[in-house]
Amino acid sequence: MDVLTAINIKRPSLKIHIQKIWIAIVLFWAFPFIFYLAHLSSLTNYLFPLFAFVLGIVLYRGYPGLYVGHMWWLWFITPEIRRLVDYQIGFQPISPVMLTPYLVTGLTFFSILLYFPTLLNKRVFPITLAMAGIIYGYFVGIINAGLLPATFGLLNWLLPVFFGIYVIIFAKKYESFKRSTYRTFVWGTMIMGLYGLFQYINPPPWDKYWMLASKMLSIGLPLPYHVRVFSTMNSPGPFAMELMGTLLMLSVGASFWRIPAAIFGYISFLLTLVRTAWGGWAVGLIYLIYRFKPQHTIRYIFAGILILLMALPILSVGPLAKNIDKRVQSIQNVQQNASYKARVSFYEDFLTKSLEDPIGSGIGNVGVAARLSSSGHVVDFDSGIMEIPYVLGWPGAVLFVFGTIWTLMNVVLNKLANKDSFIAVYGAIALSVFVGIPFFNSLIGTSGMLFWGFCGMAIAGMNNQLTLK
Repeated sequence: MDVLTAINIKRPSLKIHIQKIWIAIVLFWAFPFIFYLAHLSSLTNYLFPLFAFVLGIVLYRGYPGLYVGHMWWLWFITPEIRRLVDYQIGFQPISPVMLTPYLVTGLTFFSILLYFPTLLNKRVFPITLAMAGIIYGYFVGIINAGLLPATFGLLNWLLPVFFGIYVIIFAKKYESFKRSTYRTFVWGTMIMGLYGLFQYINPPPWDKYWMLASKMLSIGLPLPYHVRVFSTMNSPGPFAMELMGTLLMLSVGASFWRIPAAIFGYISFLLTLVRTAWGGWAVGLIYLIYRFKPQHTIRYIFAGILILLMALPILSVGPLAKNIDKRVQSIQNVQQNASYKARVSFYEDFLTKSLEDPIGSGIGNVGVAARLSSSGHVVDFDSGIMEIPYVLGWPGAVLFVFGTIWTLMNVVLNKLANKDSFIAVYGAIALSVFVGIPFFNSLIGTSGMLFWGFCGMAIAGMNNQLTLK
């Protein structure tokens, strides 16, 4: 008997009929838009995280497949809800709404507590090592940055790891997790892709307001055909990484809707102009070609050609084609690229500083979390290779990097991926996220959910196959 069943026996009142659950899910996603139209977004600011958390508890306890889907939707859509709220009540540098996906994902912590010995399982132990490195960085962060910024930063580092362990613990629910994740990614790609195309052609007022209020110069201009598409996310980078994962997911399955989803998804993916995500997607695709059976590879090549032919009329005309072509040219002329030169200079300057501080600065001294510290000094990195030792120190970095690479190798080199195309896709997504490390810390936050979540899904799938033998 697993923990979810045990909890339901103790609390039968929470075993709500599935139809009522779906009504609750629909009402939850409808209410922030209804409140926006009624000029009640000041309430949404606090009710959205509360309602999401309550719904998350119900799904976590009785419907684990729906819980995983609910969690992914929150990571996809929450930034858009935040923009609607900010547009109506004013810009908030730190928004309560943005805590929502962290609150719901954090429920996985209770499963880890209940199944704590699982952390020593041979398939989970590498992830446990990575988690130990994070915890080291957290304690150093408490000393150097303070409890609040260190704890806020810890959410970005640790919750994706918790999610990966959660799906491994409940490998018996793998088929439910797989169906829910696939359905969510197909429709997520459709919605985010369509919205991204609309945003590029005619950005809505709340997106224009966000672009001006956030002062992110790299996001483009709040004008038609001048936006670097970020769709429902807060910036092009996280959105491109999400689409990178969802588009790789669309290479399997039999859903009719994955074709139109792929068309809109790939158009928006290109309009993000995020070269790191493009490169990661290419690495993931190469891995899939290596893993898929020849007959499957041929089928997917034909599907890819069909999608390209359908998207070509949109991609080949006007400013859209010009912007994409300019970005592609910058990849070919990397030595003359300003971003490349700045990153090389950063590596040269920061390597010495990182070597001089083996203890590390601790979690909470980098990124958004650093804004909560008393110093108010914010350090941002263009490289995960530099950020990890700077934050975790050399003791934490060794544990984290060793555990991460060990986990990834277990996933991408396992022969069971040849028998289950979904396991192969999970490995491709994890690998595509990992190769972004030289350009940013892709193992935490939104992209970290893809890496650790799909490492967990792949291992759960392997465990499930071994159990069925």
